[in-house]
Amino acid sequence: MITTAIPEVPQHLFYEHGQMSVLSSDLTEEIKTLALPYGKADVKHWQWDDIAIHYTKHYFDDYFFFEKKNNDNKVCLEFNMKGSYLIRHAGQIYNIKGSQHNIIYTPQVHNTFQNGDLIGETFKIHFSPERFLSIAEDGNDILKRFADRMMEGNPVVLSPNSQSITPELKKNIQDILHCRYTGGLKKLFILSKSIEILVLQAESYDKAEQQSRHTIYCKNIQEKDQIHYARTYMEQHMDTPPSLSELARIVGLNEYKLKRGFKEIYQTTIFGYLADHRLLQAKQLLLDTAKKASEIAYELGYSSPQHFNNAFRKKFGITPQKLRNK
Repeated sequence: MITTAIPEVPQHLFYEHGQMSVLSSDLTEEIKTLALPYGKADVKHWQWDDIAIHYTKHYFDDYFFFEKKNNDNKVCLEFNMKGSYLIRHAGQIYNIKGSQHNIIYTPQVHNTFQNGDLIGETFKIHFSPERFLSIAEDGNDILKRFADRMMEGNPVVLSPNSQSITPELKKNIQDILHCRYTGGLKKLFILSKSIEILVLQAESYDKAEQQSRHTIYCKNIQEKDQIHYARTYMEQHMDTPPSLSELARIVGLNEYKLKRGFKEIYQTTIFGYLADHRLLQAKQLLLDTAKKASEIAYELGYSSPQHFNNAFRKKFGITPQKLRNK
């Protein structure tokens, strides 16, 4: 691994060849190839007002550890189209893979990253904070939460888990890269596509969030069913109850989840519930049948009539015999 710092040198010193065009009164386009300390890069760049678009294809000579300072105060729609990177930012490590996207706001920050491949391809749309906030106020909850965190003045990443670039997003990126319009129409077309890309990103993360909530909900529902089954199984096997580990295996949960979930639902432990249920059943049998107390004790799984008698008196304040004779 080679360590290098991205130097603060005017970009024109790195030009191999390139051209700049003024497409309308304020829209400029640059297409250039840069000779860089780590290899070279083919670049396409569009700039107007407070929006900029960058497409870069990097050709690395080796695997590098970069240190980079970001002096821009921009919101960036980031698309890592090819190649992998390991980024360290604000104490967090992000493993960026190919064909993934995210939205970040990193004003005046320093980060490091490593390239995991020798060819990398990125596409980025930069909005000024003011322009982004004006768009986000009419967006979904995902964008509004992002905007709220921006207002606090701290770096923001839309999600620690980047989403895959969808075919629809890829199409919009390609539409910008190969736009056939010129002049003012090109500016209008690129602007509309940039907004559409932001909308598609917000929709993508919203769907992922909903799916995550649905997965958790379904998982919780399944666990509740398993815990209810644990209760039913214990009631049906009062005379020979399983151990905790056996019960967990029977219902398909680990012991921790079974104990925690049972306590949350029934406000008691598994064996506390079993003890109360046994005594309630015993009381009903004493009142409704002519069975002897000793017979009931063994039927419900007590080790001895004396054990049953003591537990019954502690629960109801009366012995089984006295209850029957009332």
